[in-house]
Formats: sequence, structure tokens, C-alpha cells
Amino acid sequence: MKIKIIIDSSAGMSQEQANSFGWDLIPIQIEVGNDIYKSGIDFDTDKFEELWRNDKKIDAKTFATPPGIAMQVIEKYFNDYDKILVYPISNALSSQCASLTAQFASNPKVHVVQSNKISYLIVRDLLMFEEYIKEGKSFDEAIEHFKNNNERLLLIPEFNDALLKGGRLSKAAAAIAKLLKIVPIIKFDNGILEKDGIGRIFKKTLEKNLKELYENTNKDNENNYLLVVNANNDKIDELIQSFKQITNNFPRIYTIQLSCDIVVHAGIGAICLTFAEVSPKIKDKFFLYLKKQ
Repeated sequence: MKIKIIIDSSAGMSQEQANSFGWDLIPIQIEVGNDIYKSGIDFDTDKFEELWRNDKKIDAKTFATPPGIAMQVIEKYFNDYDKILVYPISNALSSQCASLTAQFASNPKVHVVQSNKISYLIVRDLLMFEEYIKEGKSFDEAIEHFKNNNERLLLIPEFNDALLKGGRLSKAAAAIAKLLKIVPIIKFDNGILEKDGIGRIFKKTLEKNLKELYENTNKDNENNYLLVVNANNDKIDELIQSFKQITNNFPRIYTIQLSCDIVVHAGIGAICLTFAEVSPKIKDKFFLYLKKQ
């Protein structure tokens, strides 16, 4: 069976990076002021940071890929592939998944994953899917692991501006949080981003939560990696040194840039922390665009 894999930009890869894996990309749309961009094609976290640093009151929104653009990407594989596997952003975070599912419901060649993942979680799932297919599993057997939940993953915003603009934080709550230096702690679980707690002062909150994650991880598992998913935090080098001290110089620390689709809502400076298991079968490709610390 010949299978084409298509991700959307929430996976954190550019179109060029996706193509290097033999995949293609559907861009989530990002609206900044009066301009509309295609995430992963003509817009990324670096571009958003540039605009944000020039105007921290910038108005940015994300919305699902228009059906016409999705069709342009997918239909070119109709004739040459037996199956087209589309893996979008978690269906709890965007209408993207529902929109693509409805659009291609009548086409048996197109399978849209009912996603509960974002970022590197999507990439890891798909690399394992390719391995399962190589091992002789059927398509239906190979997609079963997409249903597995992710490890404990925490998102900690440095600033509350994006949460306020997105309606996830009231003005009154934002004012109190700024005054008291309160930092929200958000967990990603079963496809949903939800409040996990609060901290005081960004760096201390990161350190405290990393210590808890480290204490609860299997340090003897050589396939366990500390992933620091970073929304262009300008103190990332300083933070990594602190993380190394907390984890007794844990040897497998990698950083990866957070997709701008998520950064628009979490804000520049946000950090995600997790200890993730990565199979030796896929680690060379998985870490290709990550940076070892």
C-alpha cells in the first residue's frame, strides 16, 4: 500500500521540513492585523516574534485552513497513492480536524486522524506509524497508537497578553496576575489544554515544575528525553543551564521551537516541558530538527 502523509502546521514543521520526511503540509491560517499568512509556509514563530517585539499589542488570530487550500494540497495525491493520511491539530483545540473530516468524508482514500495531539507529539506518532507499516502491520493496525495519550506536558506562558487577547484570561485576572507575578500552569492532556495550577514568577515556576517532572521520570530509561519546547524565549540559554542543574546534568535535553499556531495563543516566551519516550527506531529522524543541549 502506498501512503502519503500530510500534517498541518501545528506539528511545528515548515513545509520544507515536512517535505524532507516525504510528507506534505496543510497550513493553518494566521491573521495579523489586516494580513493573512499561511503558517509553516510564509509565517513562523520567528516572524511572529519580530511583529510582536515591534508592537506587543499586536492582534493575531488563527483559523482553520480554507477548504480550497486543503483540497489543493490533498487532491494532487489522489491518483498516485492508495491512502492519504492527514494528521491535524487536536480536535479539542481547533475546528481544523472537524473541517477536514467533513470535507473528505466521502473519499475513502483520505483518512483524517481524529487528533488529540499537537507539536512534536504528531511527528513522533507519524514516525512510529511509518515503522509499523514497514514491519508489516495493516493501515488500521498502524493507526491504533494515535489514540494513546501523551506524557505529562506542561505549558507555562511568560506573559499573559496572549491569554488575555484570546479570552482565556479576564482583564481583572490579568491585572492581578501581573501585580502579584502569578504564572498560569497549563497541562496538555488527551488533546485538551487546561489549567493545572499557578506559580509565582516565571523562572521559579519552570524550575519547580521541572523538578517534579524529573522526580517522577524513569531516569534509567535511555529512551527518555527532556524536551523543552520554546516560543523564542530570550533567556533560553540561561534556563537550560538551570534545567541541567535541577536534573543533575541529565544527558538527553533537547530544545524545539513551538509552532506559531500555538505561540499566537500562548505568547512569545512560553515554555513547554516534558519527559518524552522516543523509540530508537525513529530517533534519528525525530531529532533531526531539534537542538541537543
